[in-house]
Amino acid sequence: MAKGVEDMFVLRLPLDCAQRVREAIKSDSIGERLQLEFYGDMRHAHVRFDDEVTSGVLVDLPCVVEAHKTLDKKTAYKTADISQMLVCGGGEEGEAPGTMEDLPLAKRRELLRKFMWQHGMTPPLKNVRKRRFRKTAVKKIVDSPEIEKEVRRLLREDYSAVSVSYKVVTDEDRQDDVQSLLSEADTSLSQVQSS
Repeated sequence: MAKGVEDMFVLRLPLDCAQRVREAIKSDSIGERLQLEFYGDMRHAHVRFDDEVTSGVLVDLPCVVEAHKTLDKKTAYKTADISQMLVCGGGEEGEAPGTMEDLPLAKRRELLRKFMWQHGMTPPLKNVRKRRFRKTAVKKIVDSPEIEKEVRRLLREDYSAVSVSYKVVTDEDRQDDVQSLLSEADTSLSQVQSS
């Protein structure tokens, strides 16, 4: 990471809790009242504000958002690239989830897909992943033994050929050939019509 750039994420709380956090930030008493506790998988957390505990999931945003700070309200300095959001809601969950290393590869991919947030940060960007981003192409599996056999057969035929000749065709030659074919078609058509 670049020097001087901070690690940040967006904290999305339920509306009633968000209002109280906003007031605490304005009164500059947020430090003692807000606590974040992440589990070992670094995707699940508990957010404690005063006596209220909410569980949260750290999700990946569809695109990177830049965070800026200003000292004089004229010049803004970039401080971070934000690509994750901690979405909180509900009550306290009983047990911590296990680590992803314990899971098979297919299950890990499924969980990573689960942690991809489908929406942007504002209402117009709802379902932005589906509406704006192209789906990744599926790789086609090619049966290589059949292709290798066909290539060997073509090389054998080429090797056993008695003589090889080639002709270089330019664009003008190709246009002349097309014109001659059209004129032949016209003459044959006129002969069919006259008879």
